[in-house]
Amino acid sequence: MPALIFRAVFESELSLSIIKISMLALIVVAASMLTAFVVGRFACSSRPTFGALLIVAAVGNTGYLGFPLTMEIFGIENLIKAVFYDLFGTVIIFFTAGLIVAGRYGEREGKINMVREILLFPPLLGLVAAFMLKSVGLPKFLLDVIGFLAGATVPLIMLSIGLALEVGQVRRYKLELGIVSAIKLFVAPLTALGGATLFGLSRVDLGITVLEASMPAAMFSMIIGLKYGLDNDFLPAAIVTTTTISLVTIPVWQYVLSLLVG
Repeated sequence: MPALIFRAVFESELSLSIIKISMLALIVVAASMLTAFVVGRFACSSRPTFGALLIVAAVGNTGYLGFPLTMEIFGIENLIKAVFYDLFGTVIIFFTAGLIVAGRYGEREGKINMVREILLFPPLLGLVAAFMLKSVGLPKFLLDVIGFLAGATVPLIMLSIGLALEVGQVRRYKLELGIVSAIKLFVAPLTALGGATLFGLSRVDLGITVLEASMPAAMFSMIIGLKYGLDNDFLPAAIVTTTTISLVTIPVWQYVLSLLVG
């Protein structure tokens, strides 16, 4: 994961549209988490389930699923915009608000030093290192090594999620899964659509922003859940449910955009 983030940032060029997309990513995540907090507190029977709901409702699979879809729909030249949505709408939120939520509602024994966890979390270190070395340049062989390491991230995450998936738990969390699905697949992209329109984004930038906002629950939430003692029966159920439904909702949102902006 640190290698994946390092490579994405190191090879990118900043622009005003990327900054706007990054700001929108933060707005979408904040709105989703706030909605989950208001609604979920009346639905969840335990603190670990509530904490897990806050995370999966707020943060989507913007990297592992969002990147290939962005390249397929909008071309590889626009991938950088999806990368920065992922960095600010997923990565930074995971390693700040996500850790705070997990530490507050999880059942991990012992006191958690939140500042230490955030500052020493490997993916965040990859982000900082990329910004620091961006103007220095690195030899090709080292960039190739980082690329190979980054390429291993997706299959390793897929393997860990596959080992943890329990589809049978879906029936146990009907109400909670309904809340997560509604927020993640409808509220979030609708918020992105409204925000992108107000920000005056171009057709492509608007499409990428709504696409990323419409992603299902992030697979990486399982790692946070396992580490901090969140409800690890609910988390894979949320990932399975939102991913399955997103097979329909993602194309629908892109079709809606084509009708609205041509």
